[in-house]
Amino acid sequence: MNAVVDGKRVPNFLIRKLEKTKKNNIKDENLSDIIEKKGYLYLPNIIDTKKIETARNEVFKKLHEIKELNDPFHEGIFSGYSIRDHVYSDRGAFWKSISSSKSLREITNGAILENLMSKIFGKPAIGYDFIFLRAVAGGKFTHMHCDSGFFTRTTKQVLTCWIAFTEITIEKGPLFIVEGSHKFDDIKKEFLDFDVAIHKDKKATIDIHPVKFAEDRNTKLLTADFNPGDALIFGMHTIHGTFENHAKDKKIRLTCDIRFQPKSEPKDPRYFGLNPGGTTGAGYSELNSARPLNEDWHIR
Repeated sequence: MNAVVDGKRVPNFLIRKLEKTKKNNIKDENLSDIIEKKGYLYLPNIIDTKKIETARNEVFKKLHEIKELNDPFHEGIFSGYSIRDHVYSDRGAFWKSISSSKSLREITNGAILENLMSKIFGKPAIGYDFIFLRAVAGGKFTHMHCDSGFFTRTTKQVLTCWIAFTEITIEKGPLFIVEGSHKFDDIKKEFLDFDVAIHKDKKATIDIHPVKFAEDRNTKLLTADFNPGDALIFGMHTIHGTFENHAKDKKIRLTCDIRFQPKSEPKDPRYFGLNPGGTTGAGYSELNSARPLNEDWHIR
């Protein structure tokens, strides 16, 4: 393996493979018990690859039109260049239009995931209207954090579903989960009732390098070589991040994460409706992916 975070190589002994949730478990077992025990569900090939390909190509075509991807666009090779801001005066509107495509929404807000989440919650579930589509070029990664500070303002019953739209080997910066982190009581206490949009004097990110964090806690970083259509589901206290995309082929990583909650729970208006404001109220312009692929990311 050749995992990197913030320019620092992650020793192989700290990396362990995610345990797959078998398809017969989806039918027969209490999935919420698995999440409670492990902190996650890893579901290879849960989404039809043809549907993934259709949605991916629509995104790639749009990025090719603004010169961020080379020909042929379906290979997703970063050009190192962008005319996004010359073509679109509103970054948020541009990224919202991409995130609203029918082919993408049939995956993120479609029956397969909705039914699965309903089974997990034990009651009808609904996916957020505001989704987090991420196109990740070389050198970029997501800092380690848990999701509670973003999505638990109106209900604690929220799950994240992360979906791979491209092949994501270790060099392309896959998502990782800190093993057992959903039971780290000190982290839960630290972020209890924390709201990143309200408590602006505190960061949502855990400002410790994942290597040191894992070593200090005698734990592992769980990941996989993801294929298009694979999904990973986890709760609000599971600590996660992504490795750095440092692939030599310059192919971008395309993923999307969406949150689900029971329909009966109060809905956070920031994430539901025709024009949701998102975490900060800035809409889709607040997302790193609204920035040109050759621009640095912000950190919250």
